Amino acid sequence: MGMNPFEYIKALDHHAYFIHAFKDSVHHLKEYLKEKFNIHHAQNPDFYHEKFEVLGIDESRKIKESHLSKSFTEGSKRIFVIEADGMTQEAQNSFLKIFEEPNKDSHFFLVMPSIETLLPTLRSRLHVVNKKDTNPSFKEIEKFLKLSKKEKVDFVDELAKRISDEEATKSDAQEFLAGLEIALYANGVEKNKKALQAILKARDYINDRSSSVKQLLEYVALSL
Repeated sequence: MGMNPFEYIKALDHHAYFIHAFKDSVHHLKEYLKEKFNIHHAQNPDFYHEKFEVLGIDESRKIKESHLSKSFTEGSKRIFVIEADGMTQEAQNSFLKIFEEPNKDSHFFLVMPSIETLLPTLRSRLHVVNKKDTNPSFKEIEKFLKLSKKEKVDFVDELAKRISDEEATKSDAQEFLAGLEIALYANGVEKNKKALQAILKARDYINDRSSSVKQLLEYVALSL
């Protein structure tokens, strides 16, 4: 993994953060909050962490109610770590209202596979935790993007083979796709729209038992 991707967060000066999901991302986040800000997740009633397949309006309302209540310990920061593979539009609008008028000392961390699935209005309220500055694999992504189309296919075929041989896992493929998405997002959404859509589709299917990791990664490589 290399350095913790949260290293460059020197102060909790944003109310809402977006984290591109990667292997053990929440574990790294919890460890960093503990080490850097002395915020413990264990036995801390002011630390909320839930994981959802698809976060809907009912769940977002419960989180909103919890956010409006006072902290259990006076002066304590309230941390909301929310993992979700997806989020309904109604839920996103609910979060938008929270982020427009956040409580003091409340901080949200949305951990999701893709920022592309969020409404532009919600995206604009989020501080994106970018692994570019700290994760050595980002240099590999930049090198990958400079390869020829055939070389890109060869690269992803090798990753797929390593997964097939159990030298790597599907989490490594997900992390590769997340890093690729971050790089393309930084280089411009419009010009990389086709590739970003391909990444989103690949992520939707890559964990299915019947899916071919090789075919999905090749599909992404050929879209670049």
